[in-house]
This record gives sequence, C-alpha cells and structure tokens, in this order.
Amino acid sequence: MKLQGFKGFTILTLGQLISMVGSSMTQFGLGIWIWEKTGNATPFSIIAVCFMVPNLLFSPIAGTLIDRWPKKRGLILPDLSAGLITVLLIVLFTSNHLNLPILYVGAFFSGMFNSLQWPAYSVTITLLIKKEELVRANGLHSICETAPALISPILAGSLIPLIGLPGIFTFDLVTLLVAIGSVLLVFIPEQRQEEEEEEEQKKEHRSIWQDSLFGFSYIFGRLPLLGVLSVFLLTNFFGGFSQTLFAPMILAKSDNSSVVLGIVQSSFGIGGIAGGLMMTLWGGTRKKIVSLLLGIMLTGVGSILLGVSKSLPMFIVSVLLIAITMVMSNASSQAIWQSSVPVNLQGRVFSARRFIAQFVGIFPMALSGPLVDKILTPLFQEGVLIAKLFGVGKGGAIGFLASIGGILTILVTIIAFLSPFIMNVEKVKR
Repeated sequence: MKLQGFKGFTILTLGQLISMVGSSMTQFGLGIWIWEKTGNATPFSIIAVCFMVPNLLFSPIAGTLIDRWPKKRGLILPDLSAGLITVLLIVLFTSNHLNLPILYVGAFFSGMFNSLQWPAYSVTITLLIKKEELVRANGLHSICETAPALISPILAGSLIPLIGLPGIFTFDLVTLLVAIGSVLLVFIPEQRQEEEEEEEQKKEHRSIWQDSLFGFSYIFGRLPLLGVLSVFLLTNFFGGFSQTLFAPMILAKSDNSSVVLGIVQSSFGIGGIAGGLMMTLWGGTRKKIVSLLLGIMLTGVGSILLGVSKSLPMFIVSVLLIAITMVMSNASSQAIWQSSVPVNLQGRVFSARRFIAQFVGIFPMALSGPLVDKILTPLFQEGVLIAKLFGVGKGGAIGFLASIGGILTILVTIIAFLSPFIMNVEKVKR
C-alpha cells in the first residue's frame, strides 16, 4: 500500500532532502575546483546563467506538461537527467577531461530538466495537503531546500580529502536513486475529483503551445497577484548580483579558506532549518502577505549586513538572518498562490509565475562576474574609504553589490506595504 496525505508528503520531502544533500556536495566540490583553477568570479556567473536560461525558457512548457502528465513523471525526470550528468562528470574527471565548457553544457541540460521539478512539487503539495495546512507544509518543505547548506559543506569538506571529487559524484548518484525511490512509494492523486471532468474537456480543445501561454494570461488578468509577483521580480534582480557570487565573496574575504566557506554555508542551512521549523509551527501571520513582505524586508537587512561583513561571526549572523527570512517569505508566497489558483491550473500558472519573477535575474547573473572582475575590483584598493567599509579587492566589490541590493529590496517592500492593491491580494478571485 502506497503512502499518501501528510505521511506521503513527509516521505517525498525526506527523499528530496537526501537528493539535494548529494547535489549540494557536488556543487560545493565543483565550486572549490573552479576557484582553484581560475581564481575568477566570471565562471560562476556563466554557470548560473547556463542553468537559469533553459530553466526559464522551458518553464512555460514544463508547467503545461505537469498539468497534463502524471505528477510522478515530472518529479522523476529531473533526477534521472541529473544522474546521467553525474555519471558523465565521473568519467570526465577521472580521465582528466573535465573543463569549464563541459560544466556550462551540463548546467544547461540540468536547468532544462529542472524546470519540471518545481511546478511538479508545488502542485503535489496542493494535492496532498489540506488548504489550512499549506503554510506549514511549505515551511517543512523549505527545510529540504535549505538543510543541504548545513549538511553538504560538512560532508563534502570532510570527504573530499578521502574520496576526492569522483567519490562525491558517486555519493550524489546514490542520493538521486533514493529520491526516485521515495516518489515511487507515494500515492499522488492527479487532481481533485470535482475538477477532473471539466479540465479533460478543455484539454481536448487546446494545443500545448496555447496551454504554455495560459499561465501568463491568468496572472496578467489578476493584477493583485501580478503586483506581488513584481515585488519578487525586483528583489530577485537586486539580489542577483551578489547571490551568484556568494562563494567567491566568502573565499575572497577569508583568504581562500574553504573551512570558512563551509561554516558560512552550514550557517545558511541552520537558518533555513530554523525558518522552516518556525513556519511549520507558527504558520505565519493571519494575512499571509504581511509575513511575506516582512520576510523580504528582513532579507534585505541581512544582505546589507553580509556586504559589510569581514569576520566569520558577522558572516554567520547575516547569513542566518537571510536564511530564516527567506523561508518566511517563500512559504507565505507559496501558500497565497496555492490558495488562489485552482489545482488543475497550477502547473501552468506557477511556471509562468516563476518565469516572470526570475527572468530579469538572468541579467545580474550574466553581468555580475565581469562587473566585479573588470570594473569594480580596481575601486576597492587598500586604503580607499569604500574598501574600509566593504573590504579589499573582489570580496569588497561583491560585498558592495550585496549591500546595495539589500537597500533597494527594503525600499521595494516599503512601497508594497503602502499599496492597498498588494495588501489585499488574498481576496483575489480564483
């Protein structure tokens, strides 16, 4: 007998957590390898863009497929593709043929298949969990997104000297198989019974391309939802310049210490777990939009602190604040959308929502590395006033971008709090 309801959701979450630990270990190891090989921030930007662009471009089609396919297919395919890429990494690294262009291509294909996973999991949560428990369920699910930042650096940092990168890749492969197994153990209803007949009749008259555009028309026809989405669009843009270069910033400010990087990334995981537990137990404010905007504002405060941080204690404090409040805003946002959009439309609408919110983030991802390497770094020399505040060299330049992004994020949330249009988003008609 297959598990369902909250028990099934728990099994899915556990499988996803294990898989993401393995993937994060691979990312940690590759990040160290790239920094040691190049010493530049630009490769991190290129990899981020190579992952994000196909993720966004394929997301409208992915959402359509999720609404049409059995949900398990959308959950399993990304793990299968990631497994094939991991096998390729093992072969290339052990034969001394691994290089940056290959990583760029791998990031592209990972992003393409990953476009299926987020809408598939979002719809699955709605199908398995009662409406009144959505914020708590999203808070619990956020733990599997943030806990790897705690577990993975510790595991990867201790195992790399023993088993090397090929061993890390192999561990990642095993965790992907665990995730696939957890999906197979759970019963996931395709959609709520009262919506099945109507939705099947509509599908007969729509092409996949028409369905791909439906999510956009749905959002633009409900302006309060579009207003909330615009807040995420702007904050993703402001924060994208520094988020892409988080690892290089910590390494540059810590004299290339992988130990400090591991501790800081682990602190992010601790904050994410704390935020997930907080939202699971608390459930957020009565009006979800309040906890959403408050979370974004406090994330901006954390970004300002991170930018000016130069010591490990300050890194930890700022990262904890960012992690906790990101979970707070994301869990509240998910609950608003899951409550406002009929479940049979969520794959398309959520994919369109993600495309709109993250599209502009491609530009800071692409520009941040060259901006730091070619333009900003010369301004952050020893003895210069701005370097005294943010740090010297590339670390100071990236810190400057983090603080500026935090300030602009706070301004956006203040405007949103003053907008009755956005504050009444939970009254939007389905």
